[in-house]
Formats: sequence, C-alpha cells, structure tokens
Amino acid sequence: MILRLAGRNLRRHFRRTLITLAAIALGTGLALFSIGLGDGGHFQMIENGVRIGQGHLTLQREGYLESPSTSSFIREPAPLLEILEASPNVRQIYPRVRGEGILATAAGAEGVQFQGIDPSLPEEAAIFRRSMSEGNFLASDSDSSVVLGAKLAERLKLKLGRKVVLTTQDSNGEIISTLFRVEGIFRTGSATIDGNICLVPLRALQKALTMGEGVTSIAIYLKNPFRQDQTFEALRSALPTGPAVLFRWQSLQPDLRDYVVIDDAFGYMIYAIILLIVAIGVLNTVLMSVMERRREIGILMALGMGSGPVMRLIITETVFITMSGIVLGLLLGLGVNWYFATYGLDLSAWSPEEWSLAGTVIDPVLRSHLRPVRAAGLCLAVFFLTVTMGIYPAWKAARTEPVEAMEKP
Repeated sequence: MILRLAGRNLRRHFRRTLITLAAIALGTGLALFSIGLGDGGHFQMIENGVRIGQGHLTLQREGYLESPSTSSFIREPAPLLEILEASPNVRQIYPRVRGEGILATAAGAEGVQFQGIDPSLPEEAAIFRRSMSEGNFLASDSDSSVVLGAKLAERLKLKLGRKVVLTTQDSNGEIISTLFRVEGIFRTGSATIDGNICLVPLRALQKALTMGEGVTSIAIYLKNPFRQDQTFEALRSALPTGPAVLFRWQSLQPDLRDYVVIDDAFGYMIYAIILLIVAIGVLNTVLMSVMERRREIGILMALGMGSGPVMRLIITETVFITMSGIVLGLLLGLGVNWYFATYGLDLSAWSPEEWSLAGTVIDPVLRSHLRPVRAAGLCLAVFFLTVTMGIYPAWKAARTEPVEAMEKP
C-alpha cells in the first residue's frame, strides 16, 4: 500500500517530480564530470612526473635522498633487478645514474642535472623521446652522445654535432671531465626541464664515473598505479635488508604530491557544495509536498495509519526520487566522461609558453579518468544525503494531528 501511495503521489505532481529528478541528475552528472576530469588531470600529471622523475617506486641507496652524490650508489643491482622483475604488478624497471655537474662549451658553462639511461630499454625516457625537436634520441648505450633541453642549448649556443664537456665528481670523489657530442635537442614545454636536464648513455657514464655496473637508482613503473601501496609493501618485504631503500614517488617529488593533495581538497569542497544544493532542493520539494497534502495525511491517520507508516511513505517517495535521479545522473556523467576520455579537452588553443606545473609536464589535451570506486562513492553520498534530507519532512508529516488537519480545506 505504501508503495502504491508513494507512486501515486509522485505521478500526481509530475512536473515537480521531474524538476527534482532533473536537479538530482544534473548535480550528480556535474559532480561525476568534475571528478573524472580532475582525476584525469592528476593522473596525467603524476604519470608524466614519474616518467620525468624516478618512477612510481624508486630503489636507491640509503642517504642518497638527503645527500645526492654519485659516490652513493648501488654497487650490485643485478640481484635486486631479478626480485623486482618477479613482482606481478611491476611493468618496467630502469637502472639509472643521476647527478649534478657543469656542462661547458666555448660559449660558457651551465650547471646541469645529468641522467644516465639505457636507450635500448623500451619506453625509457618516453617524455624526452616524444619531445625531440632536433636531431635524434640516444641510439647506443655506450657511445659518447648527449641530448639536452632546448633552453640549455640556447644558453650554451649549441647545435647538433657540437662537442660539450661534462664536469662532475666520480664515485671516488675525484673531479673528472668527459667529452660528449650533441646528438639531439628536446623541448618538453617546461622551462625548468628544458633548461637544466641532459641525458647521456648509461654505460658511458658508468665508465666515466668508475662505477662499474653500479647505479644511483632503479626506477620502477607499475602496471596499476592505484595499487602502489600494496606493491610497495610486497617489494619491501621481498627485497633484502641492506643499503638499498625503497621509496614512493610522493617522497621524491613533494611539490607534485602537495599540489595533488591541495587540488583534491578544493575539488571535494566543490563536490560538497553541489551535493548540498541538490539536497536542499530535495528537502524543499518533499517538505512542500507534505504541507500541500496535510489534509490527506490527516485523513489517512484518522483511518488508522500510524505515525510509522506515514514516515515510511514520505521516506519511500524520497528514495524513489533520489534513486531515479541518481540513475539518470550516472548515465549522464558516464556519457560525458566517456566523451572526454576518448576525445579529451583540448586546451592548446590557449597557447601558453609552457605546459608545466609542480615540476612536471602537463599534456595540453586533458582526458577524463573516472574510476568505478569514485563513481560509486559519489552516488552513495548523493543517496544518503538526499534521503537524510527527507527525514525531517517525514517526521513533520508523522506528527500531523488528524482533527486539526481535516479542519482545513
């Protein structure tokens, strides 16, 4: 009987019901779109950040983070690489040598951050590979070639084929100078990256720094970045206790971590405002419905319907409206997110000088990335908030005095 009465009441004021449904659907859809686009932007920033940086997880010698030096390196990485390769969630592993030095030419000298990489490994330095503006990327792991950023090349007046000298400290603390030839120039869009970083072959750098097979770090990229914590704990248990320590990317890139956290906090504030507006709209609609039907409710109570069934009737109406609105909003939100996940939101028309933030490169085409758990969480939040808003009108209806209510026309 309660279900029939609830359905009849909703149909009787069909236009008001449709307006409420539309409010819930639009609010839910807008929140889903905001979550998908925000998470997509964060996902792209983090993926680019870990590509430029040291991976989702990084293995490096204890103390290297506090005092980076080529003398603090992992001397025998081979056993560690075998353990990492056996992990089911590890996608790629890249041994690297990182350090700081001075890059000099006849035109001057600049402080740089150099990275020794193995160009034969698939997708190693993918951000730099796709950003090559002149020449070629590193082709061999042992030759004496270098690729560097466009702004750094401009300051040093470097062109393809020119020679440069990299001066730094080797693994024994001795000052060394090594000659390299410019193989290519990249332009990522970040002034910091393009003006400070150069890439050299791993083997050539290991030889110059007298490191043997040693590396300063091992970058670990995961198949599922959202399982980072579980993979971190599993690898930390599997790796031997020793000088090599495992880190999350959040520890190595605090600027990017803090930006994502702060941006998420602002995002949650916006979602809360949207949901609050929707909930107030539902409260207004249900309360108005109760006040208009006060005489009808009084008659039902005079015929024997108790306070409990009256409350259940109003709550049932609220649940009907809320569930229908959530379903429509979910369809709308998923459709919009699918479109922007497929085609993206192109921001390149703004044509900024650089696409960078918090130490990473930003893709000019922003793509939505809505995870099922996030969509389900939002739908549950909408449901509980709006249904909670229906409790007060239901309580007010249950307190109706039959005689007093029936006195009014």
